Amino acid sequence: MSARFGVLLVVVTLAAGIAGGGGWPPAARAAGIVTVTSTADTAGTCPHPGNCTLRAAIAAVNSGGASTIRFDAAIFPAAAPAVISVGSSPLPPLTADGATIDGSGSGVILRSASASLSVPHDGLRVTGSGATVRGLTFEGFSGVCLHAEGANATVGSPAAPNQFHDCGVAIRVAGTAGTVAGNDISADPASLPDAIGILVSGSNVTIGGAGAARNAVEGTAIGIRVTGGSALVAGVTIENNSFRRVSSACVDLAAGSSGTKVRDNAFEDCGSGIVVDPVTEPAPVDGNSFTGNTFVGIRGLAIDLGADGVRNPPGQAPPGPNGWVAYPAIARATPSGIEGTTCPGCRVEIYLASHTPGGQTDYGTAPLGPPATADASGRFSVAATVSPGQWLVALATDAQGNTSEFSPPARVGSGAVVCGNVQLLPGWNHVAYFGSTPLILGDAFPSSASPVVVAIYQAIDGSMQYRRWLAATPAGRTLAVLEPGREYWFLATAPVTLPGGFSVSFPVPVTLQQGWNDLVYIGGSADPRDALASLEGRLIEVAKWDAATQRWRRFGDGTAPAWATGFDLVEACATYQVRVSEAVTLQPLQP
Repeated sequence: MSARFGVLLVVVTLAAGIAGGGGWPPAARAAGIVTVTSTADTAGTCPHPGNCTLRAAIAAVNSGGASTIRFDAAIFPAAAPAVISVGSSPLPPLTADGATIDGSGSGVILRSASASLSVPHDGLRVTGSGATVRGLTFEGFSGVCLHAEGANATVGSPAAPNQFHDCGVAIRVAGTAGTVAGNDISADPASLPDAIGILVSGSNVTIGGAGAARNAVEGTAIGIRVTGGSALVAGVTIENNSFRRVSSACVDLAAGSSGTKVRDNAFEDCGSGIVVDPVTEPAPVDGNSFTGNTFVGIRGLAIDLGADGVRNPPGQAPPGPNGWVAYPAIARATPSGIEGTTCPGCRVEIYLASHTPGGQTDYGTAPLGPPATADASGRFSVAATVSPGQWLVALATDAQGNTSEFSPPARVGSGAVVCGNVQLLPGWNHVAYFGSTPLILGDAFPSSASPVVVAIYQAIDGSMQYRRWLAATPAGRTLAVLEPGREYWFLATAPVTLPGGFSVSFPVPVTLQQGWNDLVYIGGSADPRDALASLEGRLIEVAKWDAATQRWRRFGDGTAPAWATGFDLVEACATYQVRVSEAVTLQPLQP
């Protein structure tokens, strides 16, 4: 080649480069960055000072001409974001490995131009490995706003979060080992009643993280759903995210999900907190652990194994959601400590409870310090600062990482209840005897000097029969001894105080037979729905005799007769008649 021809070739090549590049300096392409300079949703040309569209930029990266897509801040100012209105023709997928779409420092809104919500319209699809999408806003895509299908994808960052508004699904993570951090997701339930915040079908994905890496999800039907369908999805971490105004489950662990860690998230105003579906194909949804989460305003269960909306009875055998691991039992809660039982070696986390009378859907609002570990017999104890009257619940996590539902609530007691100084009024009295030792009945009661009691009866539980003592005659006496802590009917002719009294630092369980039972409630005073919560599903009616008016007061199923006056407190050391549908043990509250 002659020197003259070589110079001519260089000139022609440079001229072609300048013409094709719209006057851009060669350094722009050499740096691996293509800059979007147009809001149009057309084929475009890149690089170009005014016609490089997002479609063209994606094509340029896919062809290897660049690795990063950025946006001209003069066209997409951060203070007044510009809209790219995406038509019915989908954007081309970003297929290049290691590619980045970076809207940080600019204002970029990808908005669906489709008016139909019935036909899914997707936003952006990223299939390359190691791809990153950050600093963008997605609006109004009735399908999926952002598909992250390649491995090791990164969606958002603390410094450059993405925003998603009114998406059918905001983010779908199908690749393995992806990271979703710092994103803001919201939806209008009126127009998108089935919206999902984040849909995960890839293993080892991390959603959230410390500090500003948390994602915020608000207004969707489902916050985060993890599911592989017919494939297994394992090792997903959902950490430090916030959920608000979610109509159904904030976190839904569905078919195929296993080994998901849900920790340190804030759940507020959710239909349910964390739901573990009961499916067993392709494998049970198990090995999912939950710790350090906070719950406020949960309308159903905060943790629901089986998606049935009710607390599961203990003792269900696996397979099943989280292996049907049983919730712990808090046996004693006082300001000096908390004790209970669970599976041997299981980790137990105690929470302050959001309590409603009866406690059927009580849940933990915040954990009380670090977890404790049960011993080989399943017993655990926790030193925590709590006050009398507070309510507590507990979670258990077994060695396989299965976390239970929240336990039934336990109230913190003051430590002891004093029973004694029972006063009899003229007429019938239904009270207990609290002497320190059994009292043998003679011919007068309480003494020959004050023989004001003329009859004493004791009900035989589960029947309509009574044992009796009569002052007038020894004939027919079938009651010879008053036992401490037992209930009796006393017929008095004048006021008198029964002898004796004692202090009890623990609740005294009572075994009830089917039908009517007389009992002494030795436990902490409480709303009847709390005091009798252990009779759930078997309690028919409760009655308390009012000696002052010589009338029954009833609490129960609403069928009490008009002449009965209701009551709203089960009192410590008081005596009641309880009718149950089957044999059951009443477990009073901690004194």
